[in-house]
Amino acid sequence: MVPLDSGVWAYLAAPGEISPTPATGVLPKGVLRDDYPLPPRPWRPLTPHHQALESTLVRLPAIRAPRLRRYMDAFRRAVPPVPTG
Repeated sequence: MVPLDSGVWAYLAAPGEISPTPATGVLPKGVLRDDYPLPPRPWRPLTPHHQALESTLVRLPAIRAPRLRRYMDAFRRAVPPVPTG
């Protein structure tokens, strides 16, 4: 498992939000800005690694629930199996 950068978390949590509080006007002399810079935007949508997602779903006891089972079946139809060996 790889930890995500805080900019990625900010993008996932609130894609339209760029800072904790919007800054307007001019700051008084000697006051430093405390908002963070724009997070880097991914050049394509974030997608899970298919083998990691499938192996995680298979281990969940809740996969027997109809809703997750339908999701798993649709995922298997959409992503062709990777040859091993």
